[in-house]
Amino acid sequence: MDCSDPGAQDFTGGNGGNCYVHLRYVFQGRDGVKRIKAAFTTLGCKVNQDETAGMQSLFEAAGFEIVDFDELADVYIVNTCTVTHLASRKSRQMLRQAKRRNREALVVAAGCYPQAAPEELARLKEVDLIVGNSHKPDLVDLVQDNVANKGRRIVVDALTEFPQLPVSRLSERNRATLKIQDGCQRYCTYCIIPKARGPLRSMPLADVLAKGRELAAAGFREIVLTGINLTSYGKEKEGGENLSRVVNSLAQAVSPVRIRISSVEPTDFDAELIEAVAANANVCKDFHIPLQSGSDGVLKRMGRKYSAAEFLALADSLKQRFDRPSFSTDIIVGFPGETDAEFQETLELVRKVGFCRLHVFRYSPRAGTPAASYKDQVAPEIAGRRSQQLIKLGHVLAKEFARELIGCNEEMLIEEASTRPGEWVGYGKRYMRIHSSADSGPGSLIRVEITGHWGLDLLARPLV
Repeated sequence: MDCSDPGAQDFTGGNGGNCYVHLRYVFQGRDGVKRIKAAFTTLGCKVNQDETAGMQSLFEAAGFEIVDFDELADVYIVNTCTVTHLASRKSRQMLRQAKRRNREALVVAAGCYPQAAPEELARLKEVDLIVGNSHKPDLVDLVQDNVANKGRRIVVDALTEFPQLPVSRLSERNRATLKIQDGCQRYCTYCIIPKARGPLRSMPLADVLAKGRELAAAGFREIVLTGINLTSYGKEKEGGENLSRVVNSLAQAVSPVRIRISSVEPTDFDAELIEAVAANANVCKDFHIPLQSGSDGVLKRMGRKYSAAEFLALADSLKQRFDRPSFSTDIIVGFPGETDAEFQETLELVRKVGFCRLHVFRYSPRAGTPAASYKDQVAPEIAGRRSQQLIKLGHVLAKEFARELIGCNEEMLIEEASTRPGEWVGYGKRYMRIHSSADSGPGSLIRVEITGHWGLDLLARPLV
């Protein structure tokens, strides 16, 4: 079909005179129109997951049929991750897997890997279209154009604007994510993210409130604020908005819908943000604060701008301000030069804070970062043992925290049927999984009393 075909006239993009033929009219079946099938998969962080959901919404609105990634599709889109060389390798594996599944399919590499290293992906013969974070909102048009004109193409530009994608509306969940910030300028020595995500950009506060109200009106009972460096919200402009104002304004705009802050850098957790959390009952007192290491020596080599003592002081101040808040964190083990003594310092700080969730990562050298060339790279088997030690400690601490909560009241958001007969499972404000009986079902917020724990989960009874 070309642009002169009268059947295509109502489905042109209208961008500068270019003709983008709606893909549901590309494949004609004997009994009528066959919609093109598109499949998505995501690697990496919650921001990537949020953006995949937004892109998927755009494709659905354009008439695509969305299928699982392991099914036969006409277009495969891999929202890549490149935070480590392992993430890059997994991204390449998924791209090759897609082409093996259907050699005639259009295979698209999107996101951080194309933004950071498009030349690497250009060497993969399985990839037809390479699209950076700069053009995720334009992906539907790019795919349509590629189908119409064929050929391989790289579309990567500088990151200057906040990418506007539809808000995440995953129907099987009652929690929605809302990405309000992008970019990072911290330049930790191990991290490629500043290159993959660019400078700081933030969604205007008015748009945050509008999208939050949209999610609340759609029936979501919890909104999770996400960003590449969430606490840098508004910092690209002197005297601009900040995260505390977002939290205050959004919490009031969507109450009683819960607000959860996905991650807070320890250096950015100021008194104003603490007060914003405290002032709004619908803001969860659940704090994910990346530690990375409990050793001052390792933190210095990482380029992190705080000490172990400062991190512990922050955690202690939050414990004094709130009733049994929950803490989770990210930790890298096996960073270049990490000694046994330094790792023991990390174990000790983790115990003192009392994290209920640990996300443990073995250090992985990333080309293009200073740490990749550091001497004294730690042997993989040593990093592996340290990882297992931390994970084991994390399970012990999670059970200890669960026991501390016995007898307290929680607000549980029911998500699905529990594996325990006659019960539902969901999450409390502290982001602990809770099993309880209830007269209502998924999407309901109920008050419960914690009665015990079941492994790492909590057991509860409903309160009248």
